[in-house]
Amino acid sequence: MNNQKPPLFDLFLHLRNTGDFPLTIDQYDLLLAALDKGFGLSSREQLKTLCQMLWIKSKPNSETGKNFNKHFDDYFAQLDAENQEIAEPQKPEPPKNEPEKPEPEKSEPEKPESPKPEPQKTDLPSFLQTPIALKGGLLPKKPFNQNAKFQLSITDFPVTKRKIQRSWRYLRLPIRQGTLTEIDIEATVQKIGEDGFLLEPVIIPQRINRAEVLLLIDASNSMIPFFLLSQQLVDNLQGSKLGKSEVYYFRNCPGEYLFYHPQRPGGKLTSEVLAKLHKQRTVVLIISDGGAARGGVNYERIELTMDFLQELSSCVRQVAWLNPIPETRWKGTSAQGISQVVKMYELDNSGLVAAVRRR
Repeated sequence: MNNQKPPLFDLFLHLRNTGDFPLTIDQYDLLLAALDKGFGLSSREQLKTLCQMLWIKSKPNSETGKNFNKHFDDYFAQLDAENQEIAEPQKPEPPKNEPEKPEPEKSEPEKPESPKPEPQKTDLPSFLQTPIALKGGLLPKKPFNQNAKFQLSITDFPVTKRKIQRSWRYLRLPIRQGTLTEIDIEATVQKIGEDGFLLEPVIIPQRINRAEVLLLIDASNSMIPFFLLSQQLVDNLQGSKLGKSEVYYFRNCPGEYLFYHPQRPGGKLTSEVLAKLHKQRTVVLIISDGGAARGGVNYERIELTMDFLQELSSCVRQVAWLNPIPETRWKGTSAQGISQVVKMYELDNSGLVAAVRRR
């Protein structure tokens, strides 16, 4: 393993060369971004789980998951063996071509050397050895200089940046408000017909988009692989020409509080957020896997989510759920139960358009 290579790059190339894992460089860049945020560093098992969710996107007990586990374990076994060889260098052997020199006769017997004390071995926990897996440290945000031939960029999202920008434009609720700046052609013509001449045109206020958007994003561990995708939606929402837009985070299902940041404390009471929503203008988009990433059915989660959705629906114009997990994996999970009470779409180009244009 080359110390100058990015973390786990040899494993990434090995998996891609086997032919069983159709990986792209963007998927490796997603791993670097997740590591830079601090995910998967506490133990080797968490690192394995992170790689599984980003690279194979299938259940660990599937055939593909078992194949990945074998390659992952073999990779670290080889890495540990090489690190052990570096820590214990072998003694150099004498050259074969040169004849061995006879040892000089000793006039006095050698004194036995006192044995050197062996270093004490300590049983360290396995997770303390994890930094070996990330040998060389994490890459900085700009890993290459400006003269580098290659730059890593994330472009392989299921929904493109252009489609996100266009989707926000579908959320329109034009209302005439403000100063009088536009001529009402129809009213002006009618007034001319009534008076027989034109004194002054009929001026009306300009149209302003008063549509409001509330974006609720799940920040639980199962949503870590989709953090960058969610951030793309947030960044483009802030630049859209909407009447009002707000973003809050929650874990698994919205509770008593909604938070301003996915990893920091500080938020607002859910009741306060709902009380300020406009019944006729607000559209709510919820981004969460709904339990489909881990699988299984959590009836408590379904019940709590249903209670929140029932309270939310009475305060807004419409609610839509965007799930980053493919629809084929919703069956038999909590997401299937949640989809019975709210319209759920797959988070891709067509799903995002359908969610924002729903009436």
